[in-house]
Amino acid sequence: MQQHVHAELIGGPEDGRSFIIPAVDADLPLGEFAFPSPRDGEDPCSPYACYNRRDQRPDGVWRYQYAGEQSVAP
Repeated sequence: MQQHVHAELIGGPEDGRSFIIPAVDADLPLGEFAFPSPRDGEDPCSPYACYNRRDQRPDGVWRYQYAGEQSVAP
């Protein structure tokens, strides 16, 4: 059982970002997560950019698709 997997974000403000995340049951990473959207100088109460698990590339990297913004993290 893997404890961590590689992930890549597709679309939205974090497009192209890649990183390592914890794996949960059955070697699957989190189904969804969010990042605070604010950049330098922006309002810290801005919405969160949400991403949902989409699929896994042949090289094992999990891809997450941009799913819009929410006012609170999932």
